[in-house]
Amino acid sequence: MSNTNMDKGNEYDPAEEIIMVKKMLEMKRRMLEKREKSDREILLEHLTDRGEEVLRAAEEQYPKVMSLIIPKFADLIRSGEVKGMITGSDLLAILRAIGLNVKLDTRIVIEKDGKYISLAERFRAMNKQ
Repeated sequence: MSNTNMDKGNEYDPAEEIIMVKKMLEMKRRMLEKREKSDREILLEHLTDRGEEVLRAAEEQYPKVMSLIIPKFADLIRSGEVKGMITGSDLLAILRAIGLNVKLDTRIVIEKDGKYISLAERFRAMNKQ
């Protein structure tokens, strides 16, 4: 048996250090992935169509009430009582059913000559003619 095996344990090896750093970074990434999602994140993952827009409007108009409602939605999703996606119109109907009259910015646009213009602009243009 030679002394070379014993000497290797005491020598600095940059390749081993790189491997160790990569392992530590991988462990940190896994820990970040495992962090628990917030109630809002859980709800957002289940919203489709204009659901995020409806949620944002509801939070702006009713911040205190929505801070109580969002965890309830998340609980229903976690428990499996709510399955699938929630559309913006479904969310709006639910919020209105419980008394939150969420107002959304609504515009009607039409296509004219390959361009989209608002209905109000179209009426103004028609009146000028």
